[in-house]
Parts: sequence; structure tokens; C-alpha cells
Amino acid sequence: MTDIDALIQQILAASRAKGGRAVTGTRTYSDEPILMRGSQLRSYIPDEIRQMRALARRPEARSWSEARLFVEQARLMADYVDDCPFAGTFSSYFPTYDAMDDRQLRGYFTWRAHVREGDIQQTSTSFAYVYLYELINGIGVEPGEQGFRAIEAYWKAYRELDSSLDRYVRPWLVDYAAYHALDQRLALPYANSEHDEAVMALMGAEADVLSQAPETPRKRHRSPASFPVNPSDDQVLFSALDQLSTYRPAGSRLYHDSPDELRAVSCAVFRRLVRYYHTNRKQGLVESLFGTRQTLPHLMFASAVFYPAGRHEDCTYDLGRTRRYECRNGLWTCTALHDGGGRSAKLGQILRAVDRQLRVALDYPHPLKEHGDPKYLTQMIERVIAEYLAWRRDHEPRRVEIDLSKLAGIRSAAAETREALLIDEEREAEAATRSGTAAAPEPATEQAEKGEELGLTIEELALLEALLAGQAPKAASADLLADDINEKLLDLVGDVVIEFDETGAPRLVEDYVEDVRKALG
Repeated sequence: MTDIDALIQQILAASRAKGGRAVTGTRTYSDEPILMRGSQLRSYIPDEIRQMRALARRPEARSWSEARLFVEQARLMADYVDDCPFAGTFSSYFPTYDAMDDRQLRGYFTWRAHVREGDIQQTSTSFAYVYLYELINGIGVEPGEQGFRAIEAYWKAYRELDSSLDRYVRPWLVDYAAYHALDQRLALPYANSEHDEAVMALMGAEADVLSQAPETPRKRHRSPASFPVNPSDDQVLFSALDQLSTYRPAGSRLYHDSPDELRAVSCAVFRRLVRYYHTNRKQGLVESLFGTRQTLPHLMFASAVFYPAGRHEDCTYDLGRTRRYECRNGLWTCTALHDGGGRSAKLGQILRAVDRQLRVALDYPHPLKEHGDPKYLTQMIERVIAEYLAWRRDHEPRRVEIDLSKLAGIRSAAAETREALLIDEEREAEAATRSGTAAAPEPATEQAEKGEELGLTIEELALLEALLAGQAPKAASADLLADDINEKLLDLVGDVVIEFDETGAPRLVEDYVEDVRKALG
């Protein structure tokens, strides 16, 4: 079959060769035929599109939902490729093939052909969603991990052109992983699990406080906050508070200069509020801020055009510690917080009040403005700050200063006192020592002094004496003592002086016997 583009160019060239030109001024005009492919004519409709349109008019299609009709048409057009660029726009709240006219349809399939080749160009947002619906329903891709990767890759590429898809694609990726029982590591980055984990950290801290708090009647005098708390526990709790609050205390100027103080007081106020809510409110503190985990019906791929091939088998899919999907009789439920994953303004008010009042108590040079915090909260924070500062004062390290100028006087007074306490015999012996007439020390004493000079203990010296005398050592741990002696005499001899015979008994190395004897005097 002759190439159509080549045939068109041949006809145009022949037309130009015939002449029929008109010259006006400096310009030359001539007739040229307007030739194009039949598929490029506005009135042309490819057979595949005609068949797709006809599918919607079949009798059985009257009972189909819009989602099923879309999927049936998508399967019919799964491999269709068009070549009719569309310069207009297409906008629909719930975009499907039936919502497009013929020109828009041909423009979409032309754009889709480029996307499948890796050439992703910005287009009408509704076109972008239709392509996502195809991938979710397994059109043009194998359902499972391959489908997940295709959705993820397309979304990440297109979001560089239009980030509005983020709102829907993130939860769709999580639903896709749950629906096809994929590895949870694929879905966790899009499940806002950091928020849920932080809430669980607050729940854990709340449970710890209530398990330790005594059962006291309402209005009873409250016990002071206890310090110090385990620093690692405080760090985990403070990080969770910072992540869940609209006011970020970790970015505070006070935290930069005094992190321990702000962390300790913030965590202590949280624990005090836990007790307050437990005795004075119907809901606990964390529940009032973020709710509790609940099991609610879950619509898979909400806001997307999705039609399952059949009833899904019963299953359970755990996503981390915080979320669980279950399918029973084709109906899905999700057990999670369902709080939207946002930060708490109420918690932000509490943490900002702590920061503000602690700055006042510490005379910090950069105060925060008061925002009309509740009176019970300001009083509670004030008490906790006072308790913390009192604890810090009581546990400050004691500072000891020594006046070196007075040491000489102390030594002189000590010498006078010693002299006054000496008896006559002690004075005579001391005088004899000064005059050089003191008795010579015992040989054993000289040997002990030599041993001390070498760093030998009494037990080590006794072992050496026994080996020099050819006696069996009496120490039960002779092998350990020998190792220590070898190490201490290594600088003196340059080698080990004690070795062990076949029976494991220690003995002096023959070459160093005299060296050891001289060293011990």
C-alpha cells in the first residue's frame, strides 16, 4: 500500500509544476490543492470509536452503571492508537468516554499514545484522570504490583505539570495496594502513617499516666509533677506533640536556647492535662484531640471510576500498626483514626501557652504575646513551671570553690597539732631518723619496697619469691598472676619471665632468673 504522506507530497509537487501563478508586486501567488488524510477530516470517525459508541446503545448496556460502561468501553479501546492532535479543552466533574465528543475522544487517544511511549505532556486535567481510571481498572497494564508501579510512575511524572492530582492519587495508591494485597511497604509512604504513629505515641503516654495515677476523688489536691522523667520517653512524647500541633515547639526560639526546659515542661503539662481530662471530662485528652480508632465502611477508589471484575474474596490487610482494611462479602471496612490526618489547633494552643509562660518564668528576652488562653490552662502551666524550677534548684550540682592561698596555713596548723600529739618515744625516733641513726629496714621490707617500685602486688611478689626459692606457688590463681607479672616486668626484661610447663605449673624462664632476683634486691 502506497504511503499516504508520500502520495500527498507527490500530488502537491505536480500541482506546483503546472504553473498557474499570478504575480502581484513582489509576491507570487498560485493555487495549491488542500490535501489531508481522511482520518484528519473533522467529519471522520474511526471504526473503533464507532464501535465504542455503539456499545453504549446495546440493550444490555441499559442496565449497566456508568462505571461498568466505562470499563467495557476501555477494554474495547485498550490497544487503540489515534493520530489526531486536539488543541481544545475537555473538562468534566466525572470524566468518562461518554462525556467527550468525537474530537475530544480522538484527541484523548492521541495523547494517550504519547503517554504510553513515555512522552507525558500537560493536557486537560480530565484527560489525566481518565488515564488514571484506566490504570486502576487494569486497562493497558497487568493488575497487581505492575499496575501500582504504573499509576505511581505516571502520577509522579504528571504532578510536575499539575500537582492537583495529589489529593486523590495518594489514597488511590493505598486502596490499590490493599485491594491487590501488595507489600505494605509500597503503600506506607502514601498512607500518612507518620501522623497515625504520632497519635499512637500520645495514646501510649496517656495510658502510662493513667496506669500510674492513684484513684483520687474529684476536687482532691493534685500531687506535684514528678521530675525527672526518662529522657528518652520525654523525647518521644515531645516529638509526637511537635508533629501533631499547629504550633511547632521544636522550631521555637526558646527550644533552640533551652531545649531541656521546654521539653520537660511541655511533657509535664501534657501528663497533667491527661489526669485533668480523665477526672473532669467525658473524653480523654487524646480522644478529644484526634478521636479514637473506629471501624467504618470504606469505598475503594472513592471519586474514581472503578468497576470490579467480580466480588472480592474475604481478606484482611494491615497497613502498619495504625490501619486495617477488611473485606467481608464484597464490602470493605477500614479501622483507623479517620481524623483526616491534620494538625490540632487545640494542641497548638496548649503548647504555645507553655512556651509563652515559660519564657516569662525564665525572664527570656523574647516574649510571646498572650492569646487569651483558658484560665484553667494558664494556672495549670504556672503550677507545673513552678514545680519544675523548684526541682531544678534542688538538684543543681553543688559548686565547691577552694582558696589555694589558705592551704599553707592549713598545713602549718596541721603540723603544730601533730607535734602536740607525739609522745616522747616518737619524738626520739623522729630525731634519730633526721640525724641518720635510724635502724636499717628489714630485708623483707626492702623487698616489698622493690616490688612496689615495679608495680607488683603482695600476691604477685609472693609468687615470684616462691618461684625463686624453687617452691610450688600457693596461690589458686597463679596463671592469672603470672600474666600480670609478665606484663609489669616486660619493660624491665623485654620478654616474659614466667612460663608454664607440661603440667600447667608456672616456672621462671631460666635466662631471666638472675634478672628477677636483682630486680627484687
